[in-house]
Amino acid sequence: AHGEGVLGKGGRGVVNHFGLDGEVDIEIGSLSKAFSVMGGFIAAKQPLIDLYMMSARQRLMSIALTVPDTAALLEAVKMLGESEELVQKLWWNVNHLRAGFTELGFDIGNSETPIIPVMLGDEDLAKAFSARLFEEGVFASPIVFPMVPRGTARVRVIVSASFSKEDCDAGLAAFAKVKAELCP
Repeated sequence: AHGEGVLGKGGRGVVNHFGLDGEVDIEIGSLSKAFSVMGGFIAAKQPLIDLYMMSARQRLMSIALTVPDTAALLEAVKMLGESEELVQKLWWNVNHLRAGFTELGFDIGNSETPIIPVMLGDEDLAKAFSARLFEEGVFASPIVFPMVPRGTARVRVIVSASFSKEDCDAGLAAFAKVKAELCP
């Protein structure tokens, strides 16, 4: 779900990221992360698509993408095809934030995507941390049980290519402030 538009050359996805172009029979992707539109896709050779179209019950309840979502997606794919600048900017921001979180003493796990988990452990702390960050102008969702095992709660930072260095630094300052308040 987190690979399309961010991993691989020019955001070509997880298959490209791992050097498996032409070797994967079915690729499934989400459009709601990097592309910020509703929906997803399944890409495969025609016989597999035909089988899916005839036998996948969940397809019966699915609907087509909206016209605005389709237009936004087509433009995003076009932009990625024309330049790698946005993907490079995204990864600069990711690396800058990872370094900052590490310097602040946070456990950020080992994510290979632009989603950085700031591990806090305690569920109540993760919820309070997220709420305080929001008050400081930073949106970072608390991820708690049952989404993750008990004792592994975190706040999830979703990095964007649209962030400036100043945005990233302001976010890190908010994390430092909230940490000082809630994790003395």
